[in-house]
Amino acid sequence: MTSRKKVLLKVIILGDSGVGKTSLMNQYVNKKFSNQYKATIGADFLTKEVMVDDRLVTMQIWDTAGQERFQSLGVAFYRGADCCVLVFDVTAPNTFKTLDSWRDEFLIQASPRDPENFPFVVLGNKIDLENRQVSAMLGGSGWFLVLESLILGQGHPLRSLRSLAMLAPCLTLKHPLQLCCCCQLLLLFEPFAL
Repeated sequence: MTSRKKVLLKVIILGDSGVGKTSLMNQYVNKKFSNQYKATIGADFLTKEVMVDDRLVTMQIWDTAGQERFQSLGVAFYRGADCCVLVFDVTAPNTFKTLDSWRDEFLIQASPRDPENFPFVVLGNKIDLENRQVSAMLGGSGWFLVLESLILGQGHPLRSLRSLAMLAPCLTLKHPLQLCCCCQLLLLFEPFAL
């Protein structure tokens, strides 16, 4: 009987207030969704265990407050992160424009050993809403890949975070843990199947 390798992966979710960070985390971990908005105070985290190849990965997913008044708490929560998820609301172009600021602030406060190669994931949330403005937001953004059109073809966005694991061979970057969830890309999510 071979022993399974265990890995702890600390993932930080960042983005402006109201972009859906808490909803994404709750849906991924608990398979629960609520339309009611309740602002996160400070930070919260949930854990989820997933198998990636022969590794049991415990994902410690940190949901942070998007309000500026809580950004000073960043150092305490960001240190030791293995991946950072930057979330924007496709119906609110300004939330996309602030992603560079969130990324820069994370790199300053987390002080990763290799900031140039630190893995970031960019999620465009609320793509199911009619007033989405994704196309207008993508202009001039050169630090990530548009996955929707390159891999799945236009109009066929990924349906869940699990889809990311299925595409692991295509997406894994050079990262010490070689885990599929640490990639630099743009994912556009439709509503989760409840």
